Amino acid sequence: MKHLLVYNPDYLRILQEFEKALFTKGYATSYMHVSNAREFVFFLESKGISDIRTVKAIDIISYYEYLKERPNQRREGGLSNSYLKHQLFALRLLFDYLTDTKQVEGSPARLPKFSIGKSQEREILTVEEIIQVFECCKDKRERAILSLAYGCGLRRSEIKELNLMDVQLSKGMLVVRDGKNHRSRTIPVSNSVAKELREYVLYERTNYLKEDIVTHAFIVSDTGQRMTGQYLNDNVRAVMKRTDIKKHITLHCLRHSIATHMLDKGADIEFVKNFLGHISIDTSHIYSKRRKQRLNLKNQILA
Repeated sequence: MKHLLVYNPDYLRILQEFEKALFTKGYATSYMHVSNAREFVFFLESKGISDIRTVKAIDIISYYEYLKERPNQRREGGLSNSYLKHQLFALRLLFDYLTDTKQVEGSPARLPKFSIGKSQEREILTVEEIIQVFECCKDKRERAILSLAYGCGLRRSEIKELNLMDVQLSKGMLVVRDGKNHRSRTIPVSNSVAKELREYVLYERTNYLKEDIVTHAFIVSDTGQRMTGQYLNDNVRAVMKRTDIKKHITLHCLRHSIATHMLDKGADIEFVKNFLGHISIDTSHIYSKRRKQRLNLKNQILA
């Protein structure tokens, strides 16, 4: 929400200090929390509330009602339940910070849980659909992005921050230096994925470089700079439009897809955990549970 203009100098100061506080505490997604906080103070300004100390619980509820009605800016429809939860969590972090620094006396964001529906499971692609998506790529950069998300299971932020030196194809591996919660990991790269990444580097990456811009980014944008997370997802969305697949697929859906396919082929849950960079094996077990649910449904249909 960087495009939302905030004019109140006190709000601008709070956002800057909030960002520093989150970074100090090691929040890997601090940028997202600050972005959500920016939308909140933008909302306050639009309502004529210029002092954060005057914000009450009713204002938080009013903001929540506004979010439920706000259209999604990336696709048709409203905001997802997951997005609403992230917004409310950011508000709790913001007011906890303001309380800790004694800028407010208490947090109006610590309310009983809002009635948010059950989060929708991310859609995944079948192996056949993955093949179709790759066939609909128009250049090697699009294939490289898909290979990083699906073939290597990288998060969007990890693809964005990936540098050329991190892709060590001669050793058959890829290094994520600063993943979620600042954890690093090494990912094995299959021959097919290595081929896609090598062809992008050899035959296309240099086409995007500019003489006056120095970048170490692996995925380079048309402007010669590191490609943003939003533009990475836009690339995937553009490829999906060329297919006949009627699913809402993002980069993270490709990550879910490879996890599911690995388990389908008999991969050990511990291997999947390390491959994806999960801290807890419980997170990886989610894919295993969904796989069992799909198999049970398939057996019921065949019975």
